[in-house]
Amino acid sequence: MKKIKAILIGAGGRGTCYTSYMAKMPEMFQVVAVAEPIDSRRENIRKVHNIPEEMCFTDYKPLLELGKIADLAIIATMDRDHFEPAMMAIDLKYDL
Repeated sequence: MKKIKAILIGAGGRGTCYTSYMAKMPEMFQVVAVAEPIDSRRENIRKVHNIPEEMCFTDYKPLLELGKIADLAIIATMDRDHFEPAMMAIDLKYDL
């Protein structure tokens, strides 16, 4: 079975919770990039998922400007901040 690759936008409680399930099933999932403005949160996800530093971003825009680099995008920002990254990800044909 092919691994499902994901990007994470927002590494607070919600994003950490969702990707923690993925970390328990490494044969099925791989988190390949993270965008999170808070250093400690971004670093935690980087370490847990062994993400290269060049795939860790303080803002979602540079991440999404790379184009579609994964199968799905997890938008785990604050609710009020979902719209713009979700629409950008949809335009790139990400599954959300």
